[in-house]
Amino acid sequence: MQFQKRFSCPGGRPLVARHLLRQLGGIVLPILLGIISSLPLSAPAQPLAGGQEKFLGCGTSSYLYRDLDKYWNQITPGNDGKWGSVEAVRGQYNWTNLDRIYHYAVNRNIPFKHHTLVWGNQQPGWIASLDSAAQRAAVENWIQAVGERYPRVAFVDVVNEPFNAPPVYRKALGGDGATGWDWVITAFQLARQHCAPGVQLVLNEYNVLHSNTVTSNYLVLINLLKERGLIDGIGVQGHYFEFRSDLASSNTYVHDLATIKSNLMRLTATGLPVYLTEFDIDEPIDANQLEQYKIYFPIFWSNPGVKGITLWGYIQGDVWTAHPNTYVLRSDGSERPALQWLRTYLRSPQPPVLLSPLFTVGVPRNPVLLWRPVATATAYRVQVGLNSVFTTAIVDTTVADTLVQTPVLEAGRRFYWRVSAINAHGASEYSAAASFTTGDQIVGVQQQGEAWPPFQLAQNYPNPFNPTTQIKYTIAQHSRVSLKVFSPLGREVALLFDGFRQPGSYVVSFDGSGLTTGVYICRLQANAFTATKKLTLLK
Repeated sequence: MQFQKRFSCPGGRPLVARHLLRQLGGIVLPILLGIISSLPLSAPAQPLAGGQEKFLGCGTSSYLYRDLDKYWNQITPGNDGKWGSVEAVRGQYNWTNLDRIYHYAVNRNIPFKHHTLVWGNQQPGWIASLDSAAQRAAVENWIQAVGERYPRVAFVDVVNEPFNAPPVYRKALGGDGATGWDWVITAFQLARQHCAPGVQLVLNEYNVLHSNTVTSNYLVLINLLKERGLIDGIGVQGHYFEFRSDLASSNTYVHDLATIKSNLMRLTATGLPVYLTEFDIDEPIDANQLEQYKIYFPIFWSNPGVKGITLWGYIQGDVWTAHPNTYVLRSDGSERPALQWLRTYLRSPQPPVLLSPLFTVGVPRNPVLLWRPVATATAYRVQVGLNSVFTTAIVDTTVADTLVQTPVLEAGRRFYWRVSAINAHGASEYSAAASFTTGDQIVGVQQQGEAWPPFQLAQNYPNPFNPTTQIKYTIAQHSRVSLKVFSPLGREVALLFDGFRQPGSYVVSFDGSGLTTGVYICRLQANAFTATKKLTLLK
C-alpha cells in the first residue's frame, strides 16, 4: 500500500513522505519501524561532510528513508517536533514520531536539532482559548517536557519566524515589553532553564539576507538575546525563493548576490555560529538545479562563520509539497547531478582565509604571507601580482605549509596576493585578494632545509580531572592558533584560545564545572598542524 506522511517546515510549509510498503498490520508496522530506526549501524558509511568542521544535514519525516546517514551528518525533524503535532489535545502528548527520529540520531551519534518550541503557524488549536496565565503555564510545560525527554539534543530552534509568524500567546510571554521583543527573550529564558546544559539555542527566520533592513532588524533581536547570554546560534532558512524565483517562473526575480553575501557577513560578525537551517533548490530540470547549487551553496559553505547547512528534505517524496523538486536523491536511489556535484565539492578544499598582511603599508620587501589552514588541503598555491586580477604573477608557487616568504620585492609599491587550497580531489577557488605596500626593510630569510622545532599538544594533567586541568602546547613558528574542546558528538564546549602565537610553550587551564562526566576532545590547530587529545572528566 502507499503510506503518506505529511509534515511541514517552518512557515507552515508541509513536507510529504511516500513509501511503497508491504502489507503489514497497523500494530506490527510501527513496532518494526521503531526497532529498525533505533538499531546502531555496525559500519556506517562516511557522510558527505564527514570529517569536516561543519555539518551537512537534512530535514526528514518520522519514517526515515534508507541511506540517510550515508549522506548526511545532522538531522532535523520536519513536522514531528512542533507543538501542534505533539500536543494536539491538551495534556495528551504523542511523542512516537519524534522519538523515532531522536533515537535514530542518538544511536548513530548524529547531531539532532529539535524544531521547534515557539512558532505561531503550528501551535495547538486549544492554546488560543486560554487566559494569559494559563497560556504562559502551557508554554512552559511544553518546553520543560521537550527538555526533559530529549537531553541529548544538540540544537533547539527556540523561536521560529518571530517576524513572519509570532504566536497568539506572545502577550502571555511578555509581549513587546520594554525591549520590543520581551516575548522572545522569555521563550529563550525558559529554554535555557529547561534544556540540558550544552544544548545550543537557535533563533530561526526566513527572507533575511536579501534585505539590508530585515537583516538589521534581525541583528537587533539577536543582540538583545546575545547581551543576556541566551542565544547560541543564528538560523537563516535559505529556501530557494529567498534568493530568486525558479527559472520557469512567470514572475521572475533575482536578489543581489553581493547583498546576500554582505548580510551573511554581518550575521557572522556577531561571533555566533550561523546555520542554514532549511536550504533547498527547487528546479525540476537536473541541469538547472545543478547550475543553481553551484551558485548558492558555496556562498554559505565557504563562509567560515557558517557552521552547518541542513537541506530541507533530500529524497523524492520527502520534501516540502509546495516545492516538490528540491530533492537531490530520486526515489529509486539514483542521484541527481546536484548531489554528485556536492560530493566532489565537499571533498575539494575550500578557499583559504588570508591572515597577514592585509591591506597594510610599510611591510618588509620580502614579507611572510600567512593564511588560515584548510582542513582538507594538502598544499596551497600562492600568487603575488601587481593588480587584483593577477594578469602578471610575480610569485606563483605551491607550498605545503600555510605561510610563505616572498623574494625581495620592489620598495614602496603596492602588491596583491591570494591563495588556493589543493588536495587530491581538486583545487579551491582563490581566496579574496588582499594587498600590501612595501617599505624599505628586508628581513632575514629562512635557509632552505632549516627545520622548525616541532608543534606539540601534550596530554592534559591531571587526567582524569575534576573540575579543572592544565593543557600544555608548543608552537614552532608564528602561527594562527586555535585551541578548542569538543563533546564526543563534535559540539564545541570551550574555546581556550584563538589568535596569533609566537614560537614557544604555553599552558592554559580548562574548567569543566558546567559539563557532565565523560570524555571530551581537545583540538589544537596551528598553521597546517592539527592534534587532538582525549580529556576525561569525572565528577
